[in-house]
Amino acid sequence: MNYPIHKDADGRWVHTWVRQSSIKTSDMCLERWRNDIFGLVSERIKDASTLGTVCHTVAEDALNVVIDDPECVMPLESIADAFDYYWEEAVPTIEVWNNYTPASAAVAGLEKLTNWHDEVYLQVKPKLVEHTFDVPLIDNDERLVRMTGTVDLVEENRLWDWKFPGRDYTRERWQYERWDVQSIAYCYAMGIPNFSYAVMHPDGVGRMDLERGQQHFDWLREKVSALCRLLETQTGPYPLGDNGWWCSEKWCENFARCKGATQGGA
Repeated sequence: MNYPIHKDADGRWVHTWVRQSSIKTSDMCLERWRNDIFGLVSERIKDASTLGTVCHTVAEDALNVVIDDPECVMPLESIADAFDYYWEEAVPTIEVWNNYTPASAAVAGLEKLTNWHDEVYLQVKPKLVEHTFDVPLIDNDERLVRMTGTVDLVEENRLWDWKFPGRDYTRERWQYERWDVQSIAYCYAMGIPNFSYAVMHPDGVGRMDLERGQQHFDWLREKVSALCRLLETQTGPYPLGDNGWWCSEKWCENFARCKGATQGGA
């Protein structure tokens, strides 16, 4: 079993579970968050997430070409070949097909990467690609909290994250401006205040530019501190968040033994 917290020799709590994704899961459902960070339920490999991973891998390859030689870019034909190669390898690993067939996912992936190539790739100046960080978020007499994550692209003064979804996230820009955890966490970790999402949706490419500063970082620290105290003092189960799309057999591996196990819950 994975234990995301322990005590050090001085008696301080040490938290190693903190990622932007785990914080966002806690907003949806605390019991799902508990199950996820302790590894109590294994998540099945799904079609949409796998397609996104493959697209990210192709983008990583293309950006590394530019890092190796700023005068060189990967042509669209090579990007398509790389996608075909990675997708063929990925298809046998997928356990749940919710949104695509293997063929329709391949068409969608190539369309998304074509848009990424034409509207994003040729414009950015990469310094680091798929850069993993591990930084202290809280370090005091009570606890040490380290936050980890991986940034898709680091430029001189901007961080980027690629999204390859089935809809246009940019329609919800106001929500991202108000409470987006990922941009706050990444800007804090990298010391860069500017963050952009490039969203390769079915109708093209959307972009959201966000700026994060000390007030956002202070709030992130408070938010995580409260979650840490919950982990330190409670064993669970935790309060259930069943008031959204995520509470369903399709989207939550915990559903069958949670709401789905109750009368009328399935």
